[in-house]
Amino acid sequence: MGSSGSSTPDYDAVMPFESSLPFVIAYLIGALVTGAVWLNSQSRWSLATTVVLVLAGVGAFVADQLVVTDREYLQTLFPRLAIAAEKQDVATIMAALDPELRPLRDSAEQVLKRVRPKEVVITKLQVTVDPATQPPKATAVMIVRVTGEVIEKGSQGTVLAGVKVLLHKKGGEWLIRDAEVEQAKPGQDL
Repeated sequence: MGSSGSSTPDYDAVMPFESSLPFVIAYLIGALVTGAVWLNSQSRWSLATTVVLVLAGVGAFVADQLVVTDREYLQTLFPRLAIAAEKQDVATIMAALDPELRPLRDSAEQVLKRVRPKEVVITKLQVTVDPATQPPKATAVMIVRVTGEVIEKGSQGTVLAGVKVLLHKKGGEWLIRDAEVEQAKPGQDL
């Protein structure tokens, strides 16, 4: 949970892993082995080890559910922005852009005025985070399929685009600082 005791996830927490599944499986296998030893020998050390391994597995699972890493957060950010684009929710999209980068914001506003997307689907998404830089930086590379209407022309169509988004963490919040868009081909890799 957030450090202020709120119900928001703690995006600043450092997790030694992205997924707890390998740890949970390892702890449960260890617990099964030590549990079998305990059933055969009734020794206290094997019972204590079994309990510790079960608690460690549960602890790893709970930590994974409560703590959202930067990478996990960014992997959910872009689908939320896609939904906002479908709903023409300009405020949500503008909130994701760095307010100091006026040209980027102006360009995004112009695109949203000219295009009315009916469906925005992210077909591939790859996020890399570099927490060692100050401020922390990230790059998201994705293939996006947009179906909609170009308002000025009144025409419907579908566009497949390769998008590279550069982000930085400012004041504890991830903001888009630049985006490059190019036409993509079906089956194109990232």
